Amino acid sequence: MQVALGFLLLAFSQAVTVIGPGYPPNAVAGGTVVALLHVSSGSVSGIEILQADNPFGDAAKAALSGWGFKSSDDGNVLVVFSFRAPSLYSTGDSTRHLSAAKPVTGLAYPKTVVEPAYPPNSVAEGSAVLRLDVNAEGAVSRTRIVKDLGGITGACVAAAKNWRFVPAINDKGIIIPSEAYAVFVVRRPVVVSKLP
Repeated sequence: MQVALGFLLLAFSQAVTVIGPGYPPNAVAGGTVVALLHVSSGSVSGIEILQADNPFGDAAKAALSGWGFKSSDDGNVLVVFSFRAPSLYSTGDSTRHLSAAKPVTGLAYPKTVVEPAYPPNSVAEGSAVLRLDVNAEGAVSRTRIVKDLGGITGACVAAAKNWRFVPAINDKGIIIPSEAYAVFVVRRPVVVSKLP
């Protein structure tokens, strides 16, 4: 019964303080980071990086150390970072396929992450954070904005709706709905023009 109660509390974990990571200055392409937060009495008590493209893991971990939840929250929380490639237009497939990691009971795991389109009239950079409901089929069934990034947030919501997950499985082996946080990190695109 205590294990089931832990999963019930996890399902309602709501971040009240979120910090977006900085975009590593030496990164020329985008990347993905999948992290597992251990939450105890609303505080982050541990961070596990389950999968990370270089050089994004350290930036994600540093940001997550400042996250906070309701004081009654305990359990594990999945956070997926999508560092968008710093180009105005995508020059190929904007979908990243992730390899499966060791499953965490009660949590879905991302298998495809889609980058948001960058609105051509925007000059914004920073991060948008969404809370995702993931259904038993592994599709995103609902998105909620936790941290807004102006006009780019709509593109992030549209991208997140196309993410796919390996569905969560409870301790009895039954597929269940779950939640995850998506952090979209966007750097102002680099526009290169040829000099005459």
